[in-house]
Amino acid sequence: MIEVNDLVLYGKNGTIRLKIPELKFHSPGITALVGHNGAGKSSLLKLAAGLEKSNHGSILYDQKDIFIHYEELKEKIHLLSWGLELYRSLSAKDHLDLFRSICKNWNKDIELELLKDLSIPTHKKVEKMSRGEQVRLRILLSLPRSPKVILIDEVTNDLDTDSRRAIFKKLDSYSFDTGAQVVVATNMIEDIERYASDIILLKKGEVILQSSLDSIKEQHNTSFEEIVRIYERKGSVL
Repeated sequence: MIEVNDLVLYGKNGTIRLKIPELKFHSPGITALVGHNGAGKSSLLKLAAGLEKSNHGSILYDQKDIFIHYEELKEKIHLLSWGLELYRSLSAKDHLDLFRSICKNWNKDIELELLKDLSIPTHKKVEKMSRGEQVRLRILLSLPRSPKVILIDEVTNDLDTDSRRAIFKKLDSYSFDTGAQVVVATNMIEDIERYASDIILLKKGEVILQSSLDSIKEQHNTSFEEIVRIYERKGSVL
C-alpha cells in the first residue's frame, strides 16, 4: 500500500503545490484522483512513482520511501503519462520484443489477453498511432510486467467511450485479480461513476475528500458531479 505522510511540495515561485498530512491509496479496485487543473494531481502521481522528491515528508510503499528506493521499486510502481514517451519510430511489436527481453516477470498470458481484447495494431509505428492506440499500447507494456501499483495521469481523458471502457475494464479486472492498486487521475464523471471504487478529491494541493464512492453517494443521495461541487465549495475534509 502507498502511504503519504506529512507531505509538502513547493512550486518554483515558493507557493505550495501539495500539502497532504496523511493519505493512503486503497486496493483492490480503481481509485479516481479528481480535481481541477492545477489541483496537484500530476504532482502527486509523479511523487508516488518516485520521479520527484517532496520538500518535506515522504511517500512510502511497503514502508520504503519510494524516491530513495526508486531502483528497487520501479518495476512495482508504473506511471502512465503523456510525459513518458514511447519510441516513436518503433512499432508495438518492437516495444513488446524489447520489454519482454528486459523484464524479469513478464506474463505472456496477460500479454496475449490484452492483444486480443484491446485490438492493438502490433505492426504500426507509434508515430502513426492515434492517441487511443498509444494508450492501449502503454497498458499492454505495463500489465504483463505484474506491477503492484499503476498510476495513470489523465491519459484516458480524451479517448472515445469504447476505448475508455475497454481500458478501465482491464484495469479493474487486473486490480481485483492481483490485488494491485490502480489510481487514475481523471475528471470524466462517466468513468468515475462506472468504474471507481474510491475517490480522492484535491483542491489547491490539499485532499478535501477521500471516501468510497458508494458511501459518499449514499450519504448525499445525489450525483457524483454534485458531490464534487459540494466539497469544492466547502473546501473541507470529509
